[in-house]
Amino acid sequence: MRSISDALQTVALSQREAGLALGLSRWETVVHVIIPECLPGIMTGIILAAGRVFGEAAALIYTAGQSAPPLDFSNWNIFSLSSPLNFMRPAETLAVHIWKVNSEGLIPDANAVSSGSSLVLVAVVLIFNLAARYLGNKLYRRLTGE
Repeated sequence: MRSISDALQTVALSQREAGLALGLSRWETVVHVIIPECLPGIMTGIILAAGRVFGEAAALIYTAGQSAPPLDFSNWNIFSLSSPLNFMRPAETLAVHIWKVNSEGLIPDANAVSSGSSLVLVAVVLIFNLAARYLGNKLYRRLTGE
């Protein structure tokens, strides 16, 4: 949030005044002058926040714990903790899963599972970053007329 507020504060006062001097309302000034100018900073803030969410493992280990039960894909009861349809079941992030597989080593192919999970995590982060960059560029071109 701090980077987004910094991006909003970087818009020069002269640009805000120019929008108002041209007869735009405050809302039109925000939509047509301020947002297009600070959109790259806003997108950067969103990407940085999401990147922290993807990689935040230590905080989740100590706050949420490792209480994720194994899923039973034949269980269709939405109130059961082992059902994949229960949205309120305990869960874990990919980073916590990778740490758990490496530290416990209860399965015979722990290295392969850990490597596969790491590949999925890297792919998700890469896809998210590319999609955010594409969306940011598209929005910036649309809002600025470039």
